[in-house]
This record gives sequence, structure tokens and C-alpha cells, in this order.
Amino acid sequence: MKTRQLLILLIIVCNVRFVFGQLTEEALASALARKECFQIASELEKTPLLSEGMKFNGAVCYYRNGDTMRALTLFREVRQLEAQKQHIARFWEAKCHAAFHEDSLALAHLQAIPAGILNPGMLSQPEFSNLARNNKAFVQLKQALEPRFNIWTSMLAVIAVLGLLIGFVLLFGRSRFSAGEKRLSVVVFSFSVILISYVLIWTGYVFKFPYLQNTWQFLTLLVGPSLYFYLKDTFKEDYTFKKAAWHYLITALSGLATIPAFLSNFGIQTGVSNDVFLIGASPALLNAHLLFYALQIHSMTQNEWQVDANIKVWTRVVALGMMLYTFAFISYFVLVNCSFFNPEWDYAISTVMALSILVIAYMGLVQKRVFSSEPIGNFLPVKKYQTSSLTESASASIKKRMERLLVEEQVFKENELRLADLATYLDISRHQLSQVINEHYGVNFFELINTYRVEHVKRLLADPNYKHYTVIQIAYEAGFNNKASFNRYFKREIGMTPSAYRIKEGSVS
Repeated sequence: MKTRQLLILLIIVCNVRFVFGQLTEEALASALARKECFQIASELEKTPLLSEGMKFNGAVCYYRNGDTMRALTLFREVRQLEAQKQHIARFWEAKCHAAFHEDSLALAHLQAIPAGILNPGMLSQPEFSNLARNNKAFVQLKQALEPRFNIWTSMLAVIAVLGLLIGFVLLFGRSRFSAGEKRLSVVVFSFSVILISYVLIWTGYVFKFPYLQNTWQFLTLLVGPSLYFYLKDTFKEDYTFKKAAWHYLITALSGLATIPAFLSNFGIQTGVSNDVFLIGASPALLNAHLLFYALQIHSMTQNEWQVDANIKVWTRVVALGMMLYTFAFISYFVLVNCSFFNPEWDYAISTVMALSILVIAYMGLVQKRVFSSEPIGNFLPVKKYQTSSLTESASASIKKRMERLLVEEQVFKENELRLADLATYLDISRHQLSQVINEHYGVNFFELINTYRVEHVKRLLADPNYKHYTVIQIAYEAGFNNKASFNRYFKREIGMTPSAYRIKEGSVS
């Protein structure tokens, strides 16, 4: 199935709602988000509340409609399920008890909620005004929840700021960074902003600076396609702008859906239903999107690309990082439904993002060769050979012997041929062979080998004895082991596709 069809199917699977009956779980959640509980009161009475989500949302609506006792019963049932909403249900139980002036019961429930979930904003609810005035334990509890940093959140905040600086350097700092590295800067920026939004949540400062709380979902959808096309650029694989645009379609739609929610952080109301944001930020969409690109990236890096060994290792590190991030992200949304879930496990996602930022910082700013705009491959600038002991006559001799191997023995047909292999055939070092290739040809090892392969393909395409061979079979015969690499090199060298060249040669003959 084509990528475009997969993306469209992904949108449908994650976001289309099927409505059966008078009040579905989605309809109840939607009415709750729009604060329309009173309008659905009669339908709510007729609807069986079976699932945890239905019980919780129904309880909130009953509470808002003034039926506090029925709401308390449902909140207690949700808490006893020990599932995803157990702590929030306990908070609403506390509100119900406070509404009944049962302050001791309300305080007991509040004290049982983990600090990572309970926050000062929750304790500022009007139902707890009497506790705030008259209960010392409640005041101490609220003071203990005041925003503060610990060692972990401080470290993550520093890494996030570092990531913003690295992203800025990759994007604007030096012209030598390629389009691929620009895409990588998008990933670094996204991880950094997401990390900052997480830190704001964990420290409690999100209630003082709520401006990022509706952005991390959209930024998550930027990670997959940006890394995917970064690798395509790294491997020099051709693609069209139209193809790239399709990959960013879901991201763009989610970004548009995020705008009203983002503006609401500044008190700007657009009149757009909150349902739009809920669709664009749905966990199912985020998880499916990440998984899709994690698998695409993993598959891409398993191909035998003709690139330098360091580049190959780096791209596989990128793929591994994407897989770990996806695993941590999906695991969070799975485990959050389990009774043994610890909110601090959310740190696993942030740890992967923080490590990714540090690794990119090291590879991009310390190991500059990875982000060099020079052709990838075993290329060393000529100026690095100025202190070499290899004389001009020796270099010329090696060149002749190498050409004999390539022309007469056609060692380029070995699809796993590497610089070290050819150096072994010539009984010289890899460094010496790199020097000879760069001084005499001005290209890197793989470009030289692929030039010979392209010339061999040209001869076979024009040979009547090979007319029953497919183009890709001939490419493999010449030593290519990747269709995309073959097509790219052939078109670059000849100016037309292999199939067009074959037709041209056939018409001439």
C-alpha cells in the first residue's frame, strides 16, 4: 500500500467516531469538554455507564448538574477500579465531601493523591475554601505543592535549553549544514520544547506558565517525518516536495487544530470546539504516527546503503533512538491504565529525549564529520595528505594497479566492496588508498566505484545478449545492492533514468 494511502487510513482509524445509541462515550466526553452537561441530562439518565471513562465523565456531569450524591457514588466506583482515572476520581470525591461539609473526609482523600498528580491549582477549587481558612493540615499540604525544581527536573531543564541552542546552531549557525541537518534541528527543537513543557508540569510551574501545555502533542507529530527525511537526505535518496508534503499532512492538520487551544492559554477564544484539539492530540493518533515512522526508519537503516561506516553507525543510532522513544511513549499510554502505574515513569520518555539531544550535540558539535557537508564516504580533504610519506611516483603506481583491478578484474562487481577490501587487494593502507583516490580523481571511494558500475551497466543495457535481463538485475550484476542508490547514481552520471537509456540505445541500434 502506498504511503499516501497508509496516512489517510491512519487518520481514519484514529479519528473517525462511530455513533451507536443516544449517548456514546465520545458524545459524553465531547459534551463534558464543551460544558454542556445540562443539555444532555435526560440522555445521561438513559445511558448505562459501564466503562471507566463513561463512569467518570458521567459523574462529572452529574456533579455539575447538582446531583452530588450520585456523582460521589460513581467517583467511588471509578477509584475502586484502580485504573487510569483513580487519582482524579479521588480528587472529585474530595470535592463532593467538601460540598457536603465533610472536611475531614475531603482532606483524607486529598492527602492520598500522589504529589505528581495533585497540584496547587486543584487545591484552589472553591469547594475547599473552608479548608483553606480553617484547616492547618490543608494549608501545609498546599504549601508543599508550591512549584519547585529538584535535581532531576533541573538537569532536564538545562538539557532542554541546551537543545534549543543546538537547534538554533543547526538551523542558523553555519551554512555548511545541509537540508538534512536542518530537519534534524526541527527534531531537536521539538524535543526541547516538549521537555520544557514536561518540566513545567512536574515542577508545578505549568499553572504559572501554561503557554506550552497544548503544544507538545503537535510537536510529537513533527518528530517522525523529520527524522525520516533526515535519513533520506543522509542517504542521498531522491524524493519530491509533493511526497514530503504528504508525510507532513497529519502534522499540519494537528498544528491547525492546536491553534485554538494554544490561543486559549493567552485568554483568546476562537469559538472553535475543543473537540478539534482532542482529535489532533488523541493518544491513538500520536502512538500510531510514531510507530509508523519508527518502523519506516528502522526498515530504511537496514538497507545496505553505500555510505561510510561512521555514517551507517550514526544512522542506526538515530533509528534506535526513535524506536526507544516510540516504545517509551506507547508504554506510557498503556501503563497509565494499570493500577501499579507510577507517574514518575513519565520520566522514561523525557530521558530518551534528553539523551537524544545530548547525542546530537556530541555528534554535531564535537564529531563534526557526521554533519559535514562534504560528500559522505571515505573522503579526506587533500590538505590532510600534505604530511603523508606517499610520493607522487608511488601514488601514480598505486593508481595504475587500482585501475587494473577495476578494469581487468572488475572487482567493483563485489556488492560488499569497501575501502578496506580494495586496500587489501593492493597491499596498502586505507589511508593511502583514500589519498590516491582523492588526489587523482577528486571523489570519494564509493563515488569512484559507482562510476565504474554505472559504465558497466551502460554496456550491459546496450548489449543484445542482456535484453532479457531487467534493469535491476543488471544493476545487481554490476555490483549495486540498492535500487534507490543505483537509480540516483545512474541519473546523476548519465542525465536520464536507466530505463530511458535502454530505450535510447535500443532505438539507435
